[in-house]
Amino acid sequence: MKKSPMASNRPNIAVTPQGGIAGAHGVSPYSRLSPLPPPLHSHLSDDTSSLPWNAAQVRADLHIAAQLLSDHNLKIAAKFAIEQWMGLPAEIVSDATITTSSPWIPSDYIVGKYQKETCPAVLYAKTLMDLGEYAHAAATLSQPSHSKTVETMPAPLADLSVYGFYLRAYALYMAGERRKEEEYMELKGEGQQHNPSFNPYIKQLLHELFDAYEEDKLDAFGLYVYGMVLLAGRALPQLPNAPSAQAVLMKSIQIFPYNWSAWLDLTACALEDGHIEQEIGDYLQPLVSDHFMYHFFCAHLQAERQAHEVALNIYEQWMDQSLFGASLFLLTQYGVMQYHMRQFSIAKSMLGDLHDHHPYRLDSMEILSNILYVQQDSVSLSQLAHTAVKVDKYRAETCCIVGNYYSMKQQRAKAIQYFQRAVKIDRNFTSAWTLMGHEYVEWKRTANATEAYRRALQVSPNDYRAYYGLGQVYECLNMSLYALHYYKRATQLRPFDARMWCALGTTFDHMARPNDAIRAFERAIQQDDTEGVATQKLAALYKKIGEVEKAAQCYLRHLELRHQATNPHGTASGGAGLDSMLYGLAVEAPEAEALLYLAHYHKEHKEFDTAALFCSRLLEYAGPEKEQAKAMLRELRQRSAVSHVHARHTRSKGPPPPSLFSP
Repeated sequence: MKKSPMASNRPNIAVTPQGGIAGAHGVSPYSRLSPLPPPLHSHLSDDTSSLPWNAAQVRADLHIAAQLLSDHNLKIAAKFAIEQWMGLPAEIVSDATITTSSPWIPSDYIVGKYQKETCPAVLYAKTLMDLGEYAHAAATLSQPSHSKTVETMPAPLADLSVYGFYLRAYALYMAGERRKEEEYMELKGEGQQHNPSFNPYIKQLLHELFDAYEEDKLDAFGLYVYGMVLLAGRALPQLPNAPSAQAVLMKSIQIFPYNWSAWLDLTACALEDGHIEQEIGDYLQPLVSDHFMYHFFCAHLQAERQAHEVALNIYEQWMDQSLFGASLFLLTQYGVMQYHMRQFSIAKSMLGDLHDHHPYRLDSMEILSNILYVQQDSVSLSQLAHTAVKVDKYRAETCCIVGNYYSMKQQRAKAIQYFQRAVKIDRNFTSAWTLMGHEYVEWKRTANATEAYRRALQVSPNDYRAYYGLGQVYECLNMSLYALHYYKRATQLRPFDARMWCALGTTFDHMARPNDAIRAFERAIQQDDTEGVATQKLAALYKKIGEVEKAAQCYLRHLELRHQATNPHGTASGGAGLDSMLYGLAVEAPEAEALLYLAHYHKEHKEFDTAALFCSRLLEYAGPEKEQAKAMLRELRQRSAVSHVHARHTRSKGPPPPSLFSP
């Protein structure tokens, strides 16, 4: 199987048939992990050599955690725990030893007090939860109601067990979320944006869970539901002395750190305010900084903040074969981070290998479809779309994949139809909103594009693609101030992305602010503008303000970059290398402009042979620059002839030098 090239300091790796990594070495085991990135890493000790790692204990903990999470209907968290369990070394995964103690799981959780539930109402409610009858499950664990209305839910039964109280609260929350989604789907267009639906049971749950919290009747799972409710109801008036959502979630994690859903909600809290992130670090560092879930949380938080390289470094440390080398979650995140860092070949190889070995797993496969779209690999994209439709036709990832397929075929209406279907399935699926916006931009329907991008920002306020898209929309509308605002926000989120700086520089140029434009394009060049856009734009600006030398340098650099893009093994400029670089260059309008300017530049410096070399490359170009190059070549031949006559009269010895203009 083909192995994928990795970063410069990492060996080539590939996904094995078992889901692991082949050839991964040189990564420190858990006992030698490097410190986490700031700001959370500032709470960790610089000496991490004493951090414990017991693979057998981790296996046992994940086994217990998976069962507990399944019993509590936390399906996403249970899936996550099992994926990490399966990602451990094969000899550890197959170990059947049962451990009855753990430093990370309370002993009463391990002995299975939930399996000893004797109340039939609780067991019935659990069955209803499994069937998705959330309101029915909550009503089963509530006081009898003498009202015929179903708009409100009676108070919980007296003497409910901790597990029963949790089930009712979670079922009631899920029933409200279902009703909220139904109301949202009934609204049309602008109504969905300006009349957001709301969970009708949040107020009731806030009161009930606060009372239970004050009486210390909530376990780790009850605390998780309370934290989730506080997060959902943060726009409502809060009860006096009510705790913050992050405080409750951290208490839940302190008791039971294996609930990935709690970590995800804690990430949402941290993204709202930097002070909350500091609070999280101060509280959790002394308690769970030794735990791998804390490291996964830090990586996820950094990824949400667009610090993908930092997140990738954390994930890489856990991809050692002795740790979680076969974890599908880590392998997927590795490919996703490489995609966001625009390392498309690496990301395509990793995600493609995952799809080949796990074709029924569609997680993040829309990212693979994006890569195939960018690389114009229509055959592979068609195959991926066909497979995804066969696996699960009505899944958001599948709809995005099919939408990308139709977009590549220039069938805009069908592409938009599938992106719309994706957001109907999951309206928090950011990729679908942004891709829909891109399609509307291509279709010149700016109002629809603006709405799609704004919906994406409602879901993910740190989505640079939506800000960049809004900038493009307002640039098309010649509303430069608006475009400038959104491009600035995109550069704040992606300061290492040359495309963002190029867009900002172009807007400054349109606003007749050449100095600001020059600074933006120079920043793009610092961020490795491999496409040559910044060098060409910067050269044109230098040309406009009379900086001849700088303009010539930028034009030559632009030609080098375009040559490298089409021929990565081409030689650099200078001497014979210039000749081979020019004749291996694909000439389009920007390159023709650069060639003509450099020809004039070298002619003015009496470097006639070099000027002729640039002119000769334009002779096969179909634009107006061709005629100008022909005229310049005639002039250069005349000057060369005059200089040769003068040389014969003045040169005392030796033959005349060879010339490009010899007949």
